[in-house]
This record gives sequence, C-alpha cells and structure tokens, in this order.
Amino acid sequence: MQDNIFLSPHFKLREFTESTTAQKHGIANEPPPEAVENLRRLCEGCLEPLREKLGLPVIITSAYRAKALNNIIAHSSQNSQHMQGQAADFYVSGPAESADSAERTPSTGSGTGSHRERLIMAFRLILTSESIDFDQLILYPNFIHVSYVSREANRHSILLGCSDGKLGYGRISLQNALKLK
Repeated sequence: MQDNIFLSPHFKLREFTESTTAQKHGIANEPPPEAVENLRRLCEGCLEPLREKLGLPVIITSAYRAKALNNIIAHSSQNSQHMQGQAADFYVSGPAESADSAERTPSTGSGTGSHRERLIMAFRLILTSESIDFDQLILYPNFIHVSYVSREANRHSILLGCSDGKLGYGRISLQNALKLK
C-alpha cells in the first residue's frame, strides 16, 4: 500500500489507516481502492475545507477500519462507515501540538482556545460553511466524528455524543447544535 500518497493537500493516506489497535492485534488495516477513493472524497468534501478555514491542523485519530479491526473496537457498529472509508474521528490541534504526535491523542493546549473550544469551533464551521459538507456529524466530549458519502447522498445528520463515558449519541437540531459550548 502506498500510505504516503496525498488524499488532499494536507492529508496523507497513512493518517487514515494508522491504528495501534490493528498493530497490536496483527491486523493489516489496508483499504481497498474504493475505500481510498471514499477517503479522498471525505477529505475533499469536508476535512480539507475545514482545515483551510480553521488554519489549524486537523488530527485524525481513527478513520479507515478493516472489518477485523472494526470487530474488535468497542462500541463500533457492524455497519460503520469507517469500514468503507467514509468516516473519520478527529480533533483540532493547538499551535504547540504536532500532527505527527506519537500518541495521536487530544491535549488541552492553549493559544487558540482549549481543546473543547477548538472542537466547538470546528463543529460550528462544518455546520455553517457552504463549502463543507457531511453525512453524519457527531460531537463527542474529546473528538468529532464526521462522515461523507457524496453531495447528493449526504443526510446532514447532527448528533451529540454522550459525556458519561459511553460512545452513544442522540440527534440534535441545527439550532441546538449551534448553541453548544
């Protein structure tokens, strides 16, 4: 697999396939060509325009998942869009954080607001920008899940993730989503 190929100006394929869980369990997390194209569309339709508008790195924490990987991840759906390369989980890096962070976990950096403030800023941009599209958008306490199918098929489903340690979620209206802090 050519994991160093660019999907868009700021995103490389390896960012969407790296998984410590897959490595730990000896799972080859290599996407088929159609999943790579889906990841490219996700970047072009959502993540790259978001990165451009934010002016800050968007750090992918989970994206493509081979079926074997998806099966061992807690709280994952058997119909997960991650398996088709149509979804990514991410956070927004602060100025002192690196996109090549070894841990690839959120920090509570400052300079452009707290970790949560940067998540809310990204969430609102996705919801309000005409140049950013999405199928499903879920704001969790420490990350955002976004999926993208195509401009014609996106459902624009807005959800709020649980803050009680579970990965469940519930639907919210655009008006309520824009009020979140």
